[in-house]
Amino acid sequence: MLFSAKTAGFHASHPFRPLPLPVSSHLQELTMADLAFVVTTIAIFALVALVAKAVTKL
Repeated sequence: MLFSAKTAGFHASHPFRPLPLPVSSHLQELTMADLAFVVTTIAIFALVALVAKAVTKL
């Protein structure tokens, strides 16, 4: 069996470009990005609420 671009996991037309990610891996990556965005947004709102609470006590 000869070593070819297909057996190495690369496109034959462009040998240095890896194959696209499987759909499940891509969806998992998007889900983690969404989760990170939501957690960051909640943390920022909580910080703003704490600052606003501290300012009202002044």
